[in-house]
Amino acid sequence: MTIFDWSKIQQVQTAYSEAMAYNQVVGVPPYPATQPIHSTLELIRIPTYLSSIRLITYLRKIPEFELIDSDDRVTLVKRNLLAVVFMHIVLLYDPIADTYHEHNTQDPIFQGKDWIEILGNEFYHELTVTSRKLIQILEYDRVAVKIILLIILFTKGFCAYDIEHESSLNNPWVVHNTQILYIELLYKYCSHQYGFETTINLFSKLINQLFAIQRLSAHLKHLVHSNIDAAQLSPLMQSVLQTQNTT
Repeated sequence: MTIFDWSKIQQVQTAYSEAMAYNQVVGVPPYPATQPIHSTLELIRIPTYLSSIRLITYLRKIPEFELIDSDDRVTLVKRNLLAVVFMHIVLLYDPIADTYHEHNTQDPIFQGKDWIEILGNEFYHELTVTSRKLIQILEYDRVAVKIILLIILFTKGFCAYDIEHESSLNNPWVVHNTQILYIELLYKYCSHQYGFETTINLFSKLINQLFAIQRLSAHLKHLVHSNIDAAQLSPLMQSVLQTQNTT
């Protein structure tokens, strides 16, 4: 790890902390209260929207994101943010209590069991298994997760659904180089923290769980399309969930 690498790590940490602090939840009881979620619409309007807006703020505080062509930024966010939201769950999830809460915020606690009522036992099972595996693989390393959030966002076509309608990038090399920068940063960071062999093993296991993130994103998108009128959603969530023709 070079001085530059550590400066990028600090940049990521600061950007994430500021993004979480900037976007505070309103209209629900604060921590440590529990906020029940009883419908797919509530799920999208409250925790999914909050995660989405915070992650967009996080991205906008990353210098490389602002250097990307403006239309390309829209394409990446519109097509990949839902997967980033699912990866973000790793930072929120308590596998012992089966609850979700953003650290160092006044957000209420969301209960994992509500996913069963809303989206069914199969979805709940895949979500919790994936979250637990990622937590185990990454050993609660929040720095690594924050870098992975960026890598997913900068991976053109990551979500893979409706890819034939996905806009081409105006400047794909800028996006590609940014993705490579953060992949290398993740590799160097993990090698420094855990050693070469553990890092190779970590990357191998991580790839399999990223496929699970893809499946979860596609599954939620399908469920939303089947159960929610797009007019009930904010423009941001319409775009992220592609409930209207925004291509």
